[in-house]
Amino acid sequence: MEDTAKIEHLSKLFREINETYHPDLDKINEASVQKLWHEQRFFDTNIKAIDGRTIRVLKPGIWNHNEGPDFMNAEIEINGKLHVGDVEIHVQSSEWYAHKHHLNSRYNRVILHAVYFDNDINLRTRLQNGKRIPTLELLNWIAADTGDLYDNTQNVGTENGTCRVTGKQLNIEVLRGVFESLGRERFLEKTESVRLLRTRFDFEQLLYEGIMEALGYERNSKALRELARHVPFTDFDEKSELEIQAILFGVAGLLPSQREKPLPPEVTDDPGVVAMEKLWHGSEYAELPPRMTEARWSFTGRPLNYPTRRIAAISQLIHRSQGSLMMYFLPTCEKAVSAATRKLLRTVEKELCALLMIEPVGYWKRHSNFGTGSTQNAVLIGKSRAINIIVNKILPIAYIWAIEAGSQKLQEGILKLYSVGSKSAGNQIIRKIAQQIFTEEKQIRLLKSTAKIEQGIIHLQKNYCADWLCDLCPILEHGAVFLEES
Repeated sequence: MEDTAKIEHLSKLFREINETYHPDLDKINEASVQKLWHEQRFFDTNIKAIDGRTIRVLKPGIWNHNEGPDFMNAEIEINGKLHVGDVEIHVQSSEWYAHKHHLNSRYNRVILHAVYFDNDINLRTRLQNGKRIPTLELLNWIAADTGDLYDNTQNVGTENGTCRVTGKQLNIEVLRGVFESLGRERFLEKTESVRLLRTRFDFEQLLYEGIMEALGYERNSKALRELARHVPFTDFDEKSELEIQAILFGVAGLLPSQREKPLPPEVTDDPGVVAMEKLWHGSEYAELPPRMTEARWSFTGRPLNYPTRRIAAISQLIHRSQGSLMMYFLPTCEKAVSAATRKLLRTVEKELCALLMIEPVGYWKRHSNFGTGSTQNAVLIGKSRAINIIVNKILPIAYIWAIEAGSQKLQEGILKLYSVGSKSAGNQIIRKIAQQIFTEEKQIRLLKSTAKIEQGIIHLQKNYCADWLCDLCPILEHGAVFLEES
């Protein structure tokens, strides 16, 4: 099938199904939701209960591991008014009544019912004394990365700094198989997270948010995803690239006119800046209360990674997509179905990278921030970041689309593409686990890392090492360590 025919074929297949989605909550238990609340892994601003009231958490409360409400003596502003009391956590909102809390006076001090998923028809939760309190659906506000809702672990260490594999002789072939198996598990886990998010967001918004947070690295990922919530993808329809930039920079609070310290005239009088400011002040968003400010963003680190360059990148990408990010990437993903060799699959990956590796245009050819100098015309999205976006965002979302479209061949093609994906530049977790497992650098090279193997390493750390589950270690269980002679 010719490329044009493939695109037309996919265009007919692609759709946003209008039915109501209900998540598979098998992997989500109340303890994990309690942990999310305890760590406050949510957007910092503009949180709303399902009845529309604004919620601002000042103190999440003391975690109660005994009977009664889950968190005691929380301090929460509801519609600007301070409330002090308890918080009850559930996976689904219907559990409040299933557990008969509405008949138990012990729960009359509860000021907020926080649930992972709202499956009930009641906008507010009723107490035993007849009072009604707001219900907050956390799924709408969780700040975990799209496709990473199960990743709760931040610690990269092991118990007492020891590891049963360290210093042992390794069977590299078996070890590679272990990591590939773990990598597949992690990918499928990501897709399940995407399915949960599909209960609230369409594919375009999911992909838009996913790319935004991946562009932010650790410092700005949360802020960029928050920006994507403030300005939904549908609001960009038929807008020019400069209009998209103006709206995103304006809502982000990063335009020169919004900065805490006034910028010099040579910045504010630049024709590109003047044009953006004019478009911003003419937009409907400029009439709304400020959503974000300069203080929300981090400009530490390399100028190549400044959030201003990332916003310029997503603006150009949105404009290129002509109204559909899914259709911008899906035809290339579909090529993996007929790619019979590793070389051909790598070619598909290169094509996806090319779609992401955007050259700067206009003002951003000469600047990394408003008033800050050149980055030597470097691409707005580099190869390493493009690969990260493909592996962690595009492929899991495309896989769920393939499931909903009933395309088994596309599911298999995406898994093949994931299996041969290029390795990344590495991160703290990968380096830490590599130090634990390998004693010589050449052993790492023998592993011939791919994106799938690296994801397997991350899965090992998050699901075994971080919780010190050494007795269940897949490396030991599957015989990747040679037995020592007695």
